[in-house]
Amino acid sequence: MESSINEFFRNVLGDRTPVADQLENIHGLAWAVVDPELLDLCRLRVAMLLGCRSELEILNSDLSSEKVASLSQWSSSSLFNECEMSCLRFTEEFIVDVSSIPDSSAFAVRDRLGDEGFVNFVNALLVVEQRIRLQIVWGKLSQEVSA
Repeated sequence: MESSINEFFRNVLGDRTPVADQLENIHGLAWAVVDPELLDLCRLRVAMLLGCRSELEILNSDLSSEKVASLSQWSSSSLFNECEMSCLRFTEEFIVDVSSIPDSSAFAVRDRLGDEGFVNFVNALLVVEQRIRLQIVWGKLSQEVSA
C-alpha cells in the first residue's frame, strides 16, 4: 500500500519528478531517525484525527494488531508505555494546534527521547502530518476535477 501512496503523489505531481523524489526522500528520512513503531503509532493517530482512510490501511512497522485496534483509546489503555503515551499526547496537540502545545507535553517527550530524539521526532511528525494533509487535499482536488 505504501507504494500506492507514493504512486498517488507521482500521479498528482505529473512531470514534477524531482518534487516527487524529494517527497519520498524526506519521508524515508523521517522513518530513519525515529523508532518506526513509535512513528507508526503517531502516523496512525494523525490519520485517525484527520480522517485519512488510505493511511489507516498501511502499517510501516511491526505494531501488534491489538495495539493498533486500541489506538483511539491510548490514554486509558495499558498497552501503551509512557514514552508512547507522551508522544501520542504531543501528536494530538500538534494536530489540533501546534502553537498551543503545553511545555509539559514537549518536556515529557524530550525527557523520554533526549534532546536530539525530541528534535528528530518533531521533524518526523511534521513530515508525516504534512504528507497526510497533502494526500487528503490532493485526493479531494483530483475527485473534483474528474467529476
